[in-house]
Amino acid sequence: MEGKFSESEGFSWIYHSFYKRIYYIALSIIKCPYLAEDITQETYLKAYTKLDTIKDNGKMGPWLACIATRTAIDFSRKQKRGCQVLYQEMVDWLESKPCRQNDGENPMDVWILKEDINNLLFKLSQKQREILLLKVNGGLKEREIATVLEIKQATVKINLYRARKQLRNELFLKGIA
Repeated sequence: MEGKFSESEGFSWIYHSFYKRIYYIALSIIKCPYLAEDITQETYLKAYTKLDTIKDNGKMGPWLACIATRTAIDFSRKQKRGCQVLYQEMVDWLESKPCRQNDGENPMDVWILKEDINNLLFKLSQKQREILLLKVNGGLKEREIATVLEIKQATVKINLYRARKQLRNELFLKGIA
């Protein structure tokens, strides 16, 4: 959609076009689907009030991703003391999700694998975890992650490489990979 958006049709289009992306960005940082939903709504409220400040509608996705990331990071910082609660909510959420399984695969083994991977994610540095989750869960390209986090694209690439390598090594040590 080119040009300026009309208030009614434009914002509806923005909301529906970018909703999943914004939600997964928030989820990748917060790790709780309910809080990610709240952050997504907060992102759209902030965007709606500042919609007139965006000059190029072609950059709407990265602009919204930046707002979502900053909102989630701010929320995460405020909730630092409640970190254990967020982790428990994440584990509860994982337990509630049905596991896709092959014929010979035990659902409990799949759940344990998910839990192991999530525990390994917490061994990564905050920056590595954030970048990896924006890439994997948020579906952002390296260039977009760099824009959202206001860092160089080379920094994104290095952190992605190191995060993947560390996860691969940890999984190998556990005998999973």
